[in-house]
Amino acid sequence: MRDRIGVMAATPVLGLLLSCAAGSASPGGSSLQVSRALSVEPLMCSSCTGDIARMERAREVIEDAATFRKAFLDSAHEGTEVPEVDFSRFVVVAVWMGQQSNCGSEISITGARETGSQVEVDVRTTLSGNCPSADAISYPFCFVRVERVAKPYVFQEKTETRVCE
Repeated sequence: MRDRIGVMAATPVLGLLLSCAAGSASPGGSSLQVSRALSVEPLMCSSCTGDIARMERAREVIEDAATFRKAFLDSAHEGTEVPEVDFSRFVVVAVWMGQQSNCGSEISITGARETGSQVEVDVRTTLSGNCPSADAISYPFCFVRVERVAKPYVFQEKTETRVCE
């Protein structure tokens, strides 16, 4: 009889623990969104390049070596070696800022995280503002390697403008 009472008392506690582990909704009706940081390894970023990479702003997730090779060689200075990427384990995330009137603007990928439904990629664009910079048409871009995850990749954008005196 005692063992039966112990099992009956433990059952609600066990059920509560299992529902929390399964990520079920809390009594308030919202569920916890757990995220996992993914490593971001820069392959190449450039803020002042004379090579016409992309005339327009673009964001891409590249999943194979041939597509990466073409995009990289179209963006980088002639003679730049294409980095090796194991596409069975990683994807390349590439961002282009489009044509800029000077070399003072930059674009970078500052982080990535996997959530329950997607991979969020943080893109930071920095505009030159009133700061001095070389007057040259430029096409800022950035390529990074990110762990391959079978979820959609979504870009989270943040733009800053430098202020100089």
